[in-house]
Parts: sequence; C-alpha cells; structure tokens
Amino acid sequence: MFVSQVVGKSMEPTIADGSYCLFAAPVEGTRQGRTVLVQLRDSLDPETGERYTVKRYESEKAVSDDGTWRHVKVTLKPMNRDFQPIELTCEDEGSVQVIAEVLEVLG
Repeated sequence: MFVSQVVGKSMEPTIADGSYCLFAAPVEGTRQGRTVLVQLRDSLDPETGERYTVKRYESEKAVSDDGTWRHVKVTLKPMNRDFQPIELTCEDEGSVQVIAEVLEVLG
C-alpha cells in the first residue's frame, strides 16, 4: 500500500483536487468498476498532461472459441461530467498499465 496526492478535478466530487488517497497494489482479480491509478505509456492525461491518471475502469471483452478472452475496449471514466473518458481499443494494448486501486480518500 502507499499514499499519494491526486491532482486534478476529473474525479470530483468523489476525489477532490489535492486529496490524498490510500492505494493498494497490485490490483488482483477483475478491475471492472474499480477506481484505479493507471500509467499511460504512450499518451498523456488530457487534464494534467502527466503520464498517470486516476479513473474508474470499465472494459468490454471478447471471448474466443477456445475460451480465451481479450479486451476489445477499455474506458477510463472520470466522475466529473465536465471531463471526457479516455477510451482505449485492442490496438492500444500494452500502452497502459494499472498500477494500483484506490482504497480510500484520506482526511
């Protein structure tokens, strides 16, 4: 676990700009619907211009005939409707890494 300060307004009102959050890593099991810290390897967060972002994780998967699956689309959703989600397709695989999950907003 670790504590980090979240900068930006895209997760307000759930996580206010400047809030300190408790994170747990690694994220085990499904990430669906969890609020996560993501490293953007090939792009920048449109709000902050940084390579890290905190967003709600949502994904769509496709299952093959052999039972394996792959992500078709991953959406990193802000809570604040004034901000657009970051949408990734299967072509973007490997360009992002989920680092940790937000457990609690401190204070």
